Amino acid sequence: MTSKRGLAVAALALLAGGRALVLEAQGALPIDKVLYNAADAIGMLREVEEEDGIARVELWATGTMNVDGQNFKLTKFRLSINYDEPGIRIDVTRSGADGKELPREIHVAARTFAWIEETPGTGATPANEMAEECLLQIWTTPFGVIKAAHAAGAKTAVGVEGGATVLTIPVGRATMKARLNAKNLIDRVETRLGGVVIETTYSDYRELNDADYKADVFWPKRITQKRDGITVVDLTVTRTNTYNPYVVMPVPENVRKAAAAAPAS
Repeated sequence: MTSKRGLAVAALALLAGGRALVLEAQGALPIDKVLYNAADAIGMLREVEEEDGIARVELWATGTMNVDGQNFKLTKFRLSINYDEPGIRIDVTRSGADGKELPREIHVAARTFAWIEETPGTGATPANEMAEECLLQIWTTPFGVIKAAHAAGAKTAVGVEGGATVLTIPVGRATMKARLNAKNLIDRVETRLGGVVIETTYSDYRELNDADYKADVFWPKRITQKRDGITVVDLTVTRTNTYNPYVVMPVPENVRKAAAAAPAS
């Protein structure tokens, strides 16, 4: 049986983009300038006021996933994220080695809760033990990195490693290190939570909204994620919706009750 942890860790989402100012050659820029350049590069800054206009996003992808040491082909992959009211839904269908499609799996997390759905928004089974790690995936995305860095305020640090600008950001019990390339695009995020190291990389940034829905918001077509050195996800993003689509994750009552009844850790 597939473990909840195996699928939830393997599934992610992630985001990044294109146009940008080049970082100065010597030393790190002030943190406010680094965050401005990074947000501008991926199209987060909207309207004349240049305010963060990204509240919710969705993406669809193909690729492979490693769950409990087994590799699977993804026949369907949809990721939905709400940044303003933090929540994430990972909707996955995989095929086994025999090519047969396995049952659809939907993992959701919001606030401090997590659950598994039969279909989006229905049939919730509590999985609150996965909440922290699932929600961390929100802030591992390039949009999420920038938002988390702003939220952490003075606790966010900027430095230079190997000639690249690096942001170090505390997120709850975790620490994230995000590397920016010469175009101010976040191309690698290392997340440490307890003794676990998760490394996510992004490349081939493009405008991936539908042709009649372009937004000047850029996304990586390729996303990979490793857990303790083992590749758990290799995605090719086929489509995005960056126009703040309707993405909500109301917490089911049985999930709340399960969390309240759980013994304190």
